[in-house]
Amino acid sequence: MIHDICLNIHYSAPDEIWDMIGEVYRSMDYWCGYENDGCPSWKGDNVDLCASVEPGGIQISGEMPDEIWNKWYDELKSKLSIKLGYEIGEPQEGYKFKYWTPFEKKYSDIETIDNEKIVFNDYSVFYFEDFNEYEKNISAEIPYFIFKSPFIQLYIYFDTNIPKKKLRRIFNDFQSEFVSLF
Repeated sequence: MIHDICLNIHYSAPDEIWDMIGEVYRSMDYWCGYENDGCPSWKGDNVDLCASVEPGGIQISGEMPDEIWNKWYDELKSKLSIKLGYEIGEPQEGYKFKYWTPFEKKYSDIETIDNEKIVFNDYSVFYFEDFNEYEKNISAEIPYFIFKSPFIQLYIYFDTNIPKKKLRRIFNDFQSEFVSLF
């Protein structure tokens, strides 16, 4: 049977995470090493799988009989979840990506904001439901808001050349857009 899945492991993961993923790969039945331009591979009787890193997550595709696949795939997800410290699964089934590097955005680059999301002029979109806390500091050398969850951080910083009185108004107006959501 042909299988083609994507897992919620983001391509931006740091090297130490890729090392842990490699350990899990090597522990799985049918492991045969890195083939085809360095792609992790698993081979055996009627088994020919390979993994690659794609914008939509880690993709694993190829042939494996269903009776082997079901056990093998469940074991892979379980081992990765334990090793990485968060639940691994397919994004289309609701599993969230973890982003290891915080996103940094400038307040003046906000295109729109409403009670659901912030859209920046580079078309990046951040949904408030993905965050469970925030912190702010208007007195910092560079005033900021940080939105956080175990999976993602968004750091929004403000221009330092704005007069203090105007900055305070902008800062408070910005907070009033979302404070009721937390």
